[in-house]
Amino acid sequence: MKPLEYEIDRLKEIFLEMAEMVRDQIALTKEALLTGDAEVAGEVMRKEGRVNAYELTIDRECEDFLALQSPVAVDLRLAIAILKMSGSLERVGDHAFRISSFIYDDELKLKKDLITLLQLPLLFDEIDEMLGLVLEAFEKGDAQIAKAVFKKDKHLDKINKKVPKLLEEYFENTKASFSNLILLTRVVGKIERAGDQIKNMAEETIFYLDSKVIKHKKKNKRIVKRFSLKNLGPE
Repeated sequence: MKPLEYEIDRLKEIFLEMAEMVRDQIALTKEALLTGDAEVAGEVMRKEGRVNAYELTIDRECEDFLALQSPVAVDLRLAIAILKMSGSLERVGDHAFRISSFIYDDELKLKKDLITLLQLPLLFDEIDEMLGLVLEAFEKGDAQIAKAVFKKDKHLDKINKKVPKLLEEYFENTKASFSNLILLTRVVGKIERAGDQIKNMAEETIFYLDSKVIKHKKKNKRIVKRFSLKNLGPE
């Protein structure tokens, strides 16, 4: 049996390699979208197979780690967090893949005024910064860094909510291709959902470092208040 420290270091190494590949996918997707470069979009799509392979490797390594090492406390939380975060990373990669496929298949035509209107460069920068914060928090063992992700996710949500109205007004003024504008709403929606997945990673990082479960906490409070419930726990 391999030493516990070796297995922990290996789990972290594989996870960080996967994260950097997904981060590269985000950067390339931004480039493909803003330039309309089908070759760059194809590169994003080709990386998807490798990201999926990383997820499967992490699944197997975590299963072996849990079965053979019987970790407890922080080591157990680490394995659980990496297992969940790899799934979130894979879904971020899926969103990058789908956005890039719009470019690769020549479905989406993007004008400069639409890029400015929808703040697309900013949205991609926010996603990259969010993922960077999660990785920094994970490597440094600092949950406070991970908490900075939540504010950025709220900003993404606000922009996403404005998109339908912005594109409706744009269509009325320009009579642009309606199907193209619909695709753009899907693009922004996928960026926003990628942000949600990264927020989930921040929550898992906090769980790993501080043993605090904050997932669904704010949403559950709103549900309890809105429907005058006592709690949302199991009966």
